[in-house]
Amino acid sequence: MKQFDLLQTPLHDVNLIEASAGTGKTFTLAGLYLRLILEHQLNVDQILVVTYTRAATQELRDRLRKKLSDERKLILNEQPHRNEDLKRLDLAIQSFDEAAIYTIHSFCQQVLKDFAFESGSPFEMDLIGDDRELLLSVTDDFWRQNVVQADNDFSAYLLVRKQTPETLLQSIRNLVAKPYLQIQALPEVDAEAVAEALTNAFWHASQCWQKESEQISAFLHSGSLSKTSYKPEKVERLLALLQIIFNEQSCPLAWDELLELATLEKAEASLKKGTALPELRFWSAMDTLKQRYQDLDTVRALQLQQLRLQLLSYIRDQLPQQKIQQQVQSYDDLLINLAQALQGPQGEWLITRLREQFKAALIDEFQDTDPVQYDNFRRVFADSGLPVFFVGDPKQAIYSFRGADIFTYLKAKQDANETYTLGKNWRSHISLVGAVNRLFMQTATPFIYEQIPFVEVDASRDQKPALQVDEGEQAALQFCYVESDKPLNIDPMKSTAVEVTTNEIARLLILAADNKARLLDEDSQQTRPLTGGDIAVLVPSHAQAELIQQALRRRGINSVQQGRENVFASRQAADLSCLMLALAQPDHHQRLSTVLAGPLFQYSAEELYAIQQDELRWNALMDQLQLLQQRWQQSGFMAMFRALLQLDNGLQRLLEQADGERQLTNFLHLAELIQAESARQNNHIEAVNQWFARQQEASATEDETAQLRLESDAALVKIMTIHSSKGLEYPIVFCPFNWTAKSNRTKTDIVEFHDPQNQHQPSVALAEPLLSEAQSVAEQEQQAESLRLLYVALTRARERCIIVWGNVRDVQKSALYQLLHGDSSEGMREDLQHLAASSAGSIAVTQYQPQPPVVYQSAQSRTAIYQARRFKGEIHKPWRIGSFSLLSRGHVSEQPDYDAELVTIDIEMVIQRSSKDRFGFERGRQAGNFLHKCLENIEFDSADITQISQTVSRLLPQFGLDLQWTEVVTDWLQAVLQTPLNTDNGLRLCDLLASQRINEMAFYFPVAGLNMAGLKKALQQTAKDSIWQKLAADLHFHELTGFMKGFIDLVFEYQGRFYVADYKSNHLGAELSQYQGEALQNAMLSHGYPLQYLIYSLALHRHLQQRLPDYDPEQHFGGIYYLFLRGMQPEWSQTGVFYDRLDRTLLEAVDQLMAGVQ
Repeated sequence: MKQFDLLQTPLHDVNLIEASAGTGKTFTLAGLYLRLILEHQLNVDQILVVTYTRAATQELRDRLRKKLSDERKLILNEQPHRNEDLKRLDLAIQSFDEAAIYTIHSFCQQVLKDFAFESGSPFEMDLIGDDRELLLSVTDDFWRQNVVQADNDFSAYLLVRKQTPETLLQSIRNLVAKPYLQIQALPEVDAEAVAEALTNAFWHASQCWQKESEQISAFLHSGSLSKTSYKPEKVERLLALLQIIFNEQSCPLAWDELLELATLEKAEASLKKGTALPELRFWSAMDTLKQRYQDLDTVRALQLQQLRLQLLSYIRDQLPQQKIQQQVQSYDDLLINLAQALQGPQGEWLITRLREQFKAALIDEFQDTDPVQYDNFRRVFADSGLPVFFVGDPKQAIYSFRGADIFTYLKAKQDANETYTLGKNWRSHISLVGAVNRLFMQTATPFIYEQIPFVEVDASRDQKPALQVDEGEQAALQFCYVESDKPLNIDPMKSTAVEVTTNEIARLLILAADNKARLLDEDSQQTRPLTGGDIAVLVPSHAQAELIQQALRRRGINSVQQGRENVFASRQAADLSCLMLALAQPDHHQRLSTVLAGPLFQYSAEELYAIQQDELRWNALMDQLQLLQQRWQQSGFMAMFRALLQLDNGLQRLLEQADGERQLTNFLHLAELIQAESARQNNHIEAVNQWFARQQEASATEDETAQLRLESDAALVKIMTIHSSKGLEYPIVFCPFNWTAKSNRTKTDIVEFHDPQNQHQPSVALAEPLLSEAQSVAEQEQQAESLRLLYVALTRARERCIIVWGNVRDVQKSALYQLLHGDSSEGMREDLQHLAASSAGSIAVTQYQPQPPVVYQSAQSRTAIYQARRFKGEIHKPWRIGSFSLLSRGHVSEQPDYDAELVTIDIEMVIQRSSKDRFGFERGRQAGNFLHKCLENIEFDSADITQISQTVSRLLPQFGLDLQWTEVVTDWLQAVLQTPLNTDNGLRLCDLLASQRINEMAFYFPVAGLNMAGLKKALQQTAKDSIWQKLAADLHFHELTGFMKGFIDLVFEYQGRFYVADYKSNHLGAELSQYQGEALQNAMLSHGYPLQYLIYSLALHRHLQQRLPDYDPEQHFGGIYYLFLRGMQPEWSQTGVFYDRLDRTLLEAVDQLMAGVQ
């Protein structure tokens, strides 16, 4: 690989940059971004930047913006004559909100949204973090159709194997979103023939037993067989079992291990010397019976695997349909749907549009890619010549449990036009860089695979170490070796590792208190005492993190756990679940007792018993719970929860607990998430409780919003899992548990692996002999990832890394053992000493010496007591972005108005919906969305019945609607296009050319000051019988200053005049006569539509003022049409059509009002 040169590397074609830890990956990305703007003169929305998490996206956005700002300042100070570059930077900074910086999922979502029609993607889909409920629902359907109907023997087998819909789904859950897997083909089996062979063998053994049972019993009692296997009590049980199954002709469902004693093989092996087995046909008959059971078990196992594959196929077929119907999609769906769009009939067209939109791409953290992600990028950018840079480090590919695929990265590396490496470490001191180099260069293939070499990096920091400790070992990489003649057990070693780590942290902080442990700030070149915030402890699991935190607490050291654990899996989630169940039923004694005993009230058993015996106190508590329930229903969950924390100093009680700050952080985080869902559910307690239970069940899934939050920003010792530490850095890092190993995969029925015989294709093994081979390959892949995880851990430190090491049970299975000792099982300490001797002082080995706990007493500074001043003024906040929704219903945001009418159910509606016509067609938001989208995509002037039908049939499933409506909607829309809108000029929608209309025209216009009194006054100046008088009577909104925004369904020009049209799918009745005259006006008023078209008219009025030099509203403003689609019919002229044209006086009065002229 070439060394990457940020200033000289050509910006074209597909490039891959391997960036080892600390080598300036983000700096490189920012430099490339700047070059693309200045050299290629690209705008920020033309450079696609993709990374993998929301947090990383925000960090990258901040870094890129800062890079542009810093470069602008540099040019202004040193090269002010570079006017063109300054202009480009000014434009980039000013328009940076439009920068195309995405997570991988948000990029896919944006593409599918922008090109929904062309990609065949459903519209208006809600994104869900976990689709487990839908999967279970589909699995239940499959179970009813395929398992309930299965033959009794196979059903019995499933029962014995404890198979349920949940276990069946769990077995193939990881395969669902991986369409690229090569799944092993299973052989055909004849279960009936094998079952029949078993039956025949059973009858034969039964006949033998009937003839020879007395001889068999006598021999088993004769003492000729070893008492070790044939104990008297076991012999009696065996004979009883044989008597039952053969005398009653009851063939067992499965082979009983006790029957093994009746086989020829077992009996012969257990004969005492000098004895012989009587020649009976029974022995060999039992051998045959055992073999037939084994045959049937093999066949049943294959049947189970086939059932699992059938479920997988069923899910892949049915789940997308279920999601379309429910208008939801998961994160995996985004990737797969984009892949399908790029490979579909419109794929080439979509690729062309994306290449026109994005002239360059920077893909960060690319080592975490997978086959679907990479294939999407490859299809869009390969062979385009556009500059594309994939940036990642295969040595840090540690997220296979999320679906990341290191072999896909290696394939991309082969495909790239150029590959580069970053060769200088900017993070760590030269001694630590040298120590890590020395450690990983002991073997030619430290990461097992030759395609992932360890490339030695140089250090940029070769000056004096920033960490200065006056006492103790000074080496950058330190091993504390725990000596033992024989391998230590896990628990004693764990205790030792905790002791070593926490004592050393306490020692360093004690030295820092005396200014004997200092850290140099490289920017200011000033030293400061070391703090807990400069220290991180990296552990493999959360349980180990808890051990470290408890030990630090005993030593007087505050710490914080940091990680990606899901807050719904926390103990506080269980506590809140109990509270919410109690609030749902405040008079439920057991639920109330559970809450009172929990951390929010902390009643002891004695206190709880005393209260339960005191009826007055107990009823008072139930009344209190009832009040909290009302508070939730009226003001929301968060208001209720904060009120609860104030009861009897609840907040103080909580914080006084050892981990009170952690508990409070989790409680408030959960309360925030519950509040959001409660608002969506209109504070319906039972619905929120059901949602919360589902979140707890799905807490193993990845969801950034549910990741545990940091409980404090104070200078506390950080404890985190190694996975969570990726991308972070700390002056001092402790690794106490690197001697542990991930347990080898247990024998499973389904093994995912990368087939080395097929270019490491992601594959699935289901049956022998492939299953055992796949297991070995998968174990090697796991070991390789463990080595990469070790690399991540050892490269988080800037100044010092301390490792606890020793001869502990199973240590040879750990990644660090493989690196330090290879296959050797002798001389672990000697290997370490040899490593240290050849490291030029960068590595040291110290002998563990037991010590009493070192207690750190932090300096308690005097804290001043502050009291906030009381605010006695009034905050006037009229500035905001307004809309029709805000003015009419109090909604803040404005979306395209697609008739989200409230659907009520009555007998008449049921009868109407049974009719297959426009009046029986679906109602509500989704139906409105669908009809709007149809009218957007139909060419009015040239649409024939075929084109309309194609559009309708394509869009129906995308909105979760049944294709059976195709003919009805096609005829209906053709009628809509041909209905006269105006008797004066015969205008119809089908008379409009594409050049005469704009769909979904968005508008923003400034509002200097709009208040209810002023608008009412303007409306009341109109004629007494006008629609405006009725609108004024019902008008109510708060003052607005800022901007008015909205979306107009259709703006069109006809015969020199400009019109507004709005489509409405409202259901006013099942007769065309119900879409005329007074009924139509009542519908307009009941939904506040006159206010809407007043805003739309003003928007068009202001637009035309700017665009037409000689604009005159009398001449150019044609008016508005509200088209109630269900009522439009060519032969019923103007049915379903509401028309109005604002009086010029009213239009200009409202214009003046919004301009601030009263």
